[in-house]
Amino acid sequence: MDDEAPGAGLTTGALARRLGVSPTTLRSWDRRYGLGPAARTDGRHRRWTPDDVAVLEAMCRLTSSGVPPAEAARTA
Repeated sequence: MDDEAPGAGLTTGALARRLGVSPTTLRSWDRRYGLGPAARTDGRHRRWTPDDVAVLEAMCRLTSSGVPPAEAARTA
């Protein structure tokens, strides 16, 4: 499977590796804070766009600097 197929967006696993967090963390942020991807495949698999990635990069920066996740999600 191609994690970064052109136009398809990143898979959750590929994005987790890129951000240094677990796929479970990304799925949790999607459910808890609405920081989910703009797109999903027909099989409901998450596909993360560059805009989604930018939001999650901000989330990671904020949480790693000590901001609580709920507050970081509102800011991101």
